[in-house]
Amino acid sequence: MSKDTINDTETAPAVPEGQKDSLSSFVATLASFSGDLSSLTCPSFLLSSVSLLEYSQYWGDHPKLFASISKGETPEERLLNATRWFISTLYGSYSSRSTTAGMEKKPYNPVLGEQYFAKWTGDEETGDTILKAEQVSHHPPIMGFHLENKKAGVILEGHCGQKSRFAMPAGIDVSQTGHAILTLPQFKEHYLITLPNLNIRGMVTGRPSVELSGTTYIVSSAGHMTTIEYSTKGYFSGERHSFKATLKPIEGGSVFYTAQGVWSGVSNYTDNKTSATSLFFDSDTDKSVAPELKPQAEMGDLESHKLWSQVTNAINNKDYSTASRVKAQIEEAQRALAKARKEKGETQADALKVFELVSEDNDETGKAFQELKGKLVEAVGIKALKEDDTKPHWRLRE
Repeated sequence: MSKDTINDTETAPAVPEGQKDSLSSFVATLASFSGDLSSLTCPSFLLSSVSLLEYSQYWGDHPKLFASISKGETPEERLLNATRWFISTLYGSYSSRSTTAGMEKKPYNPVLGEQYFAKWTGDEETGDTILKAEQVSHHPPIMGFHLENKKAGVILEGHCGQKSRFAMPAGIDVSQTGHAILTLPQFKEHYLITLPNLNIRGMVTGRPSVELSGTTYIVSSAGHMTTIEYSTKGYFSGERHSFKATLKPIEGGSVFYTAQGVWSGVSNYTDNKTSATSLFFDSDTDKSVAPELKPQAEMGDLESHKLWSQVTNAINNKDYSTASRVKAQIEEAQRALAKARKEKGETQADALKVFELVSEDNDETGKAFQELKGKLVEAVGIKALKEDDTKPHWRLRE
């Protein structure tokens, strides 16, 4: 059973008094706007009280599953573990806010160089998991992230951007650009992970929600691949948020595992060799683990919680005029910094402190990406991977 079976018309909260005109104007602007919607200003009552950069923490929502990837005894088992962990990240990333708050809200657009750090303290068996993230580009908006558990020998690094457009009758379709590379050093294995498309609906009622659509892939350097198909209408399970994953050799051959169910709820998998079916993941019982953050007083000025604290406080107090004003001040300050960089002949990369822009040819992860991308394109075609036109690559500074 999915946790997201709320009847929109019966439970939709009323738009705050004084904000109905703002919502109507925003929807009208969406309908008439041509191009990427990321530059539009969203009404403050539709803003989430977090930065989009903080969404990188959802990669670490289930640190034990992340650490367990390297425990697979065979390449097939490690791919199964990687697929289970990936499915576990989807609820937090794309559905948890609709479940807890009744609706999806737009996060703040991170400023260039914005930073987010988090930690999940594990036990002797699991080890600690550390996240470092930075907004590595503002035009286009792209975040870089690095998640690592040294004890388990699991590293995730990559970048993600979004390109959005209006979708009839009154929604937004988001194409996520970028990818993640999962590395298991002890096995000398790399995994390329692609990102799903997002369909945001419910804008007219002021109660947006997110569905996933299309197909994503996890490609292993050991010669195997997971194909994950998402359905917005319950084609596979009869419920929203359904998916079906098949694990098989890249160059043909029989499927060795199949997993399907609801990514925001319960899913099962079948070992095709034995026909045995077992629980794959259950987001109701396997709750996400909140990360540990530094006290705000110890954060740097560019860390998300401190940077947006005044806007967050205003939104939480439903003081939307103050939220809009302070948010505009932050954005105007960034425009001034961008102008100053241009006058000095500097690029966006010069503003980064956590990550650095590098050539794929001179970086191990970049080389792994090129190799796995080639295998993926050969197997399913060029449309399987969505990258920014400039094909940038960032890595964590040493």
